Amino acid sequence: MKIRVLFLLLLFSISFILIYGDEAKSNKFREREATDDNLGYPNFDEDELLNKQCSQNLELRWQTEVSSSIYATPLIADINSDGKLDVVVPSFVHYLEVLEGSDGDKMPGWPAFHQSTVHASPLLYDIDKDGVREIALATYNGEVLFFRASGYMMSDKLEVPRLKAKKDWYVGLNPEPVDHSHPDVHDDLLIQEAVMHSIPAPIVDNHTSGLEENMRKVTEMHLKPETPSSTENISLGEHVKNSHNESDARTNSLEKVSNNAENATSPHIDLPKDNNNAENATSPHIELPNDNQNTSSNTAPDNAQGTNNDTSTGRRLLEEKSQENNDQKDDVPVTTVENEEGLEADADSSFELLRDNDELADEYNYDYDDYVDETMWGDEEWNEAQHEASQSYVHVDSHILCTPVIADIDQDGISEMIVAVSYFFDQEYYDNPERAKELGGIEIGKYVGGGIVVFNLETKQVKWTAELDLSTDIAKYRAYIYSSPTVVDLDGDGYLDILVGTSYGLFYVLDHKGKVREKFPLEMAEIQGAVVAADINDDGKIELVTTDTHGNVAAWTPQGVEIWEAHLKSLISQGATVGDVDGDGHTDVVIPTISGNIYVLSGKDGSFVRPYPYRTHGRVMNQVLLVDLSKRREKKKGLTIVTTSFDGYLYLIDGPTSCADVVDIGETSYSMVLADNVDGGDDLDLIVTTMNGNVFCFSTPAPHHPLKAWRSHNQGRNNVAARVDREGVYVTPSSRTFRDEEGKYFWVEIEIIDKHRVPSGYQAPYNVTTSLLVPGNYQGERTIKSNQVYDKPGKYRMKLPTVGVRTTGTVVVEMTDKNGLYFSDEFSLTFHLHYYKLLKWLLVLPMIGMFAVLVIFRPQESVPLPSFSRNTDL
Repeated sequence: MKIRVLFLLLLFSISFILIYGDEAKSNKFREREATDDNLGYPNFDEDELLNKQCSQNLELRWQTEVSSSIYATPLIADINSDGKLDVVVPSFVHYLEVLEGSDGDKMPGWPAFHQSTVHASPLLYDIDKDGVREIALATYNGEVLFFRASGYMMSDKLEVPRLKAKKDWYVGLNPEPVDHSHPDVHDDLLIQEAVMHSIPAPIVDNHTSGLEENMRKVTEMHLKPETPSSTENISLGEHVKNSHNESDARTNSLEKVSNNAENATSPHIDLPKDNNNAENATSPHIELPNDNQNTSSNTAPDNAQGTNNDTSTGRRLLEEKSQENNDQKDDVPVTTVENEEGLEADADSSFELLRDNDELADEYNYDYDDYVDETMWGDEEWNEAQHEASQSYVHVDSHILCTPVIADIDQDGISEMIVAVSYFFDQEYYDNPERAKELGGIEIGKYVGGGIVVFNLETKQVKWTAELDLSTDIAKYRAYIYSSPTVVDLDGDGYLDILVGTSYGLFYVLDHKGKVREKFPLEMAEIQGAVVAADINDDGKIELVTTDTHGNVAAWTPQGVEIWEAHLKSLISQGATVGDVDGDGHTDVVIPTISGNIYVLSGKDGSFVRPYPYRTHGRVMNQVLLVDLSKRREKKKGLTIVTTSFDGYLYLIDGPTSCADVVDIGETSYSMVLADNVDGGDDLDLIVTTMNGNVFCFSTPAPHHPLKAWRSHNQGRNNVAARVDREGVYVTPSSRTFRDEEGKYFWVEIEIIDKHRVPSGYQAPYNVTTSLLVPGNYQGERTIKSNQVYDKPGKYRMKLPTVGVRTTGTVVVEMTDKNGLYFSDEFSLTFHLHYYKLLKWLLVLPMIGMFAVLVIFRPQESVPLPSFSRNTDL
């Protein structure tokens, strides 16, 4: 009997090897390369590009400079309830700035200073419950700061705790912790692996040799190939997925987050390149192959127009430092200005000014206003808190490289902040020997992690933490998290799930308690863009769209089953944008790439929508905007794609025809173009920000509508789909007018739009929450809420109380559909501010009344007035 069982087992194993052996060695998903990134950008005729074949008639409304480069997308909001929109700009270094939407002037009290750098967009939340929403800003150094509308930075802040990792966690582990030769995208081996798990496992040596064989199949797109002797990297292999079932919110996967060299203050995206250079993990960065024209600005000057980011007086721009090729041999001559020989006496004395010498000549004793004493800048830079000493553990610094999300994920009535955290030691910061000494001589490149931290915004304390990935600094895949988490209800239980992709190549779905859901994480290449949750195939259900650095786009069901995939042959650094681009009534998915191509894919099967892709002449590094720019009384189908490219142009691409209008801004941009009526007129405006620290406001002939607006990169929480002619909620024009309210109540009229077609039907029920934020000296509840549930689209009226004090107010209307997708609209108003008008009439009306009485009862015939000086006969 035993012989028969062994014979059957041997026969099954041989059959499995014969059938799947070739696929096990080479999987098309992992072996795909972003080949288009190796091609040079095409030459173009500037005159032809500027030829207005389909002009959108943009006009520059205003332009403003801020203190430094703008990497993260700004926020459009009315922060002080004056009925006028403002633009909140997170400049990259040290300052948060607020510009008036009407003319671009800086608001009084701004900019506000902080000690860190910023990779995240600002958010609005009333952290102190005073009826005024503060501006929340997540910083690179693991803090979430709050600023009042006046520009004052509050003492309240959220601090992300450090990661506690075993000091020798990497000892004895395989270089590649996860079997990346068997990705979850279109891989039938998953079925066979499930069968094989039920059979006694073979000896470990065979598995190890197979892993080594897979590691040798590293493609040129990998950032840094592993050396044969590198065994410090990382993981527990296939145990990564099994461990999620054993612990609620902790996962033991491993990867790398940071290579060595780039300045921590340089926001850019880690891209594969042909050499072995590695940027510092302190920030996302772009590295492209430097053997062709497609060269990143951190290795050579960018030839594209408008990419000169030189520092100018009064503004500190982001520096992209040149770095040496680690593969370059020592005997290769390199252009340099370094002279190692000694200087003559006269030449050497000229450098006395730069030396720390108390005996300088009188001409060096500066006494003028613009003299800069370096000691005066001591408090400007960030200093890490003291690390806890431990023999067995290392406490890894926390960093935030993406925008947090605010939502009530567990439906307890208290909002939470979901923060995607990257844990690592900043190479530049710890280059200082005094700072490195405190770490006890550890190799800081051995500790890189990623996780999710959830804060209770009522108590301002950590609610739970989920550690996702762990890696070293020498791995091909590292544990950074560059993209914001997405929160959405995937299973209809009323609780929000957390979706996040990591540069480790794993796509996680966590429930509201931090537990990884069954069949997750899914495996791809490095994921830098946000995971998109939207109904892309018009079936009424949520689908999940992920992108990676190998140019792959994949659509999944909430259960982790692949729907379709496409290979675009170019690195994708941003998430997709969803909408009906060509106006055919079907949802499309828009993907920007490093090659300069902008792809439009069918949401149904991932096929190309013609005439796309549209080719720009530089990298497209930002999320694209889909907006309706049809003019008044113009019947036009489809949407306009608005984005910037590294060729220095702003592109407005007509959806159905792909005909483009361009504006030469001469600068590069990583941030998304935003849209709203920011200048107070009746048209739609576009806000463009650049890495040179400039903010442009362009006006369009298109009439404004609340559903056309796009005020933040995710429209408040989790929506990356165009709302016009799709789904949304807005306050009608008659109700949103800035006005002064009196009396006891006032009415707000809203309209719910849902134009999903058969077979999906309406996304009802619609849970609508209306909040009245009341600041000032009001003694009651500062946030007055009203909840309604509607089962169909249409117009509805709600009655809100008028507060009995003289103050301003903000009405926020929020709606979630059956899938947990979030929509919102808001407007400002005042209460009893114009009481003096009543006093005026109280004074004037009695006088007018008396005058009227005198006129009405005056004598009808002329009668002489009595006189006592007249002589009369007695």
